[in-house]
Amino acid sequence: MDKKSLRKNMISVLSSMDEMSKNEKEDVLKEKLIGFIKEHDIRSIGIVLAMPHELDTDGLISWMVESGREVYTPVCDYRKKEMNFSRFISFDDIVTDEKNLRVPSDGSDINNQVELIVVPGLVYSEAGYRIGYGGGFYDRFLKDYNGLKVSLLFDEQLGEVVQEPHDIAVDILITPERTIDAKSRRTANEK
Repeated sequence: MDKKSLRKNMISVLSSMDEMSKNEKEDVLKEKLIGFIKEHDIRSIGIVLAMPHELDTDGLISWMVESGREVYTPVCDYRKKEMNFSRFISFDDIVTDEKNLRVPSDGSDINNQVELIVVPGLVYSEAGYRIGYGGGFYDRFLKDYNGLKVSLLFDEQLGEVVQEPHDIAVDILITPERTIDAKSRRTANEK
């Protein structure tokens, strides 16, 4: 299957998940990420303001801010095909961009070298390669990023991934059932 078909199939799977089961799994994922952040004393985090079919990140973001961590969310320049992480201050300061994604209203406080980025996606291999939404923003951004790359996903999102030379893998995959050291599953010549 090609990336477009894999993407479409997974959006359908995620959209049709039982709401109660999905919420329970999200709660487990959130607790696991909070534990990971505490364990590694992560002070600055890049995380997306999620779309409705994705894992809800609002509660995580609130916890991060309340616990004194700096939170940055991605803001895309669609003409330049660039992405930067802008400081999140409050949900009262959120607007939607031209693609209807939620972003901070003031994108001037940028930090592209946060300690940890929670990388979204649709389908993941156990080696940390992912199929995102097709814009290539994260792969372009991550090629110059030196911090820790983690993804939160439902176990249903592990599967076949069409890997291309420009794809950048994440280091850790956190599912409700497992935490996978994806980096250790890659060969030495893979990034």
